[in-house]
Amino acid sequence: MRLSLLFIFAISVYGLETCYSVQLLSRDTSGQNFESLSKSEYPKGCKLMEIEKSLTVRCGCFESFIASKQELSKLQSAYTKAAVVTTYKYRFEELLKKEESGQKEELPLKTQVEQTIQTVELQELPPAVQNVALQKFEEIEYPVQSIALAPKIGAADVEQVAKKKKKKKKKKKVKYIKKRDGDYFYDKYLQKLKSQKGSRDLDYKYKFGAQFSYDAAYIYEADHSYWDRDWRRIRVYHKGSFFDEDLFYEAEYSFTGDNKYKDIFIGYKDLIEPLDLSYRIKYGNIKIPFSLESYSSSKYITFMERALTDSFATGRKMGGEIVFSKEFEESRLNIFASAFSNSIDEQMNEEANRPGYSMRWTYAYKFAKNHLFSVGSALMYQDMKNTEIKFNQASESEFIREKYVSVKIQDVDIVRKKNIEVLYINNKYSLQSEYVKTYVDALKDSYAFQAYYLQGSYFIIGSSRKYKLSSSTLAQIKPNKDGALELALRYSHIDLNDKDERGGAQTDYNYGINWYINDELKLMFNYVVAEPKGTDEYDGRLQIVEARALFAF
Repeated sequence: MRLSLLFIFAISVYGLETCYSVQLLSRDTSGQNFESLSKSEYPKGCKLMEIEKSLTVRCGCFESFIASKQELSKLQSAYTKAAVVTTYKYRFEELLKKEESGQKEELPLKTQVEQTIQTVELQELPPAVQNVALQKFEEIEYPVQSIALAPKIGAADVEQVAKKKKKKKKKKKVKYIKKRDGDYFYDKYLQKLKSQKGSRDLDYKYKFGAQFSYDAAYIYEADHSYWDRDWRRIRVYHKGSFFDEDLFYEAEYSFTGDNKYKDIFIGYKDLIEPLDLSYRIKYGNIKIPFSLESYSSSKYITFMERALTDSFATGRKMGGEIVFSKEFEESRLNIFASAFSNSIDEQMNEEANRPGYSMRWTYAYKFAKNHLFSVGSALMYQDMKNTEIKFNQASESEFIREKYVSVKIQDVDIVRKKNIEVLYINNKYSLQSEYVKTYVDALKDSYAFQAYYLQGSYFIIGSSRKYKLSSSTLAQIKPNKDGALELALRYSHIDLNDKDERGGAQTDYNYGINWYINDELKLMFNYVVAEPKGTDEYDGRLQIVEARALFAF
């Protein structure tokens, strides 16, 4: 009953003191907007008003809608966003008097409503009714298209407000683009290769990029040594997105190596609101989610080459991938699933189709900024169609001419792989490890091979290793203005001996120094000691000194 009397009072006051007016424009209340609008000139009969948290310019106070519409037609050519609204008569009758006396404009109606709310003791009403009542009184100004009376409140309104509160909407992520002064001659050119603002209704964003890696190495193997140098990677790519990055694509081509076609895919991501579960789908020539190092970009790994576990990597394949992600307060769970067949390069070479599928999960807990722990595991199954399979390694250097640890098995039916990964980052310190076991079911017998590594790094100057939670991959390191200097050490081992297959075993020790000059340029230095054991070709020690200049954007 009290609430009904409250609305009757508001309706009676509102109905007696309203008229039609033409609103030319409306801006947020700020010193800059007030100064700009107050200095502008407007047609006769127009006034600058401050209503709630808005500055608005309104012209005339008409008793009929037809008269206000005629005034609108005169002003609309100069003010395209002009519209007819209802307003209070006192704004036009008393504004000049208050400006002459220097008094600040008050809101009598709002004051009366607030006093009335206190009188009827609105706080004693149920919370849902309070929220609706307060919401109705805040909507003081009504467009002409709406009813010019305060709407009635009922059970349906209360239920609707309750539903809106319960429904959790997808939050739009706001990206803050960090701008860097033009310290380097190429900065102005790189800015022209991307657009991250979004354009028109499609919100289209794009970026062109490339990676250039030039390597040089001195290698001592067996009883001879040699120098070598070459371009390790020359790649170009283009990627883009639409609709706040929900729909995205990428195309990458390599001018070096046997596989020319790299990431070529389209994808879509969204949120399943009832479960608060985000998902991402990709289809095309993609990396198969299996291990941390192989799934991460070569631009962001700590050493020049991946560890000996990379001998079991599958590489890119043609297929689809789906990722489900669940965020908690301080952690994130990602579940990857993929199905694949031959890559674009394998199809062009007319190789036998070897389909398969994989699954990977990771759980990351973030203690603080640059302090996290991540653990994960993966499985892979591939139908080899009675073809051969070969595993070998290059002692963590692309320039090794002899691969002393190698095995080749004929008439393979199925290959199964298992992986366990661990990553810990604590500001300047980091530890990373993986273990891979591969099972080969062939016509003559079944075999099991394994490999693992443990590595750590420390930043003498600046920065920290980065990890991208959404994709469970290593990410780009952001050095400060003085750059960043990292020391790294890795121990890795592979064993290709099982039953009658004696592919040999090898242990590598890799000592690395990385100098991150800026976001795009990195210099790397590795000293590798490789020890093949139990092989027919060589049983001794290899030493490799290699360096790389990497420029990527």
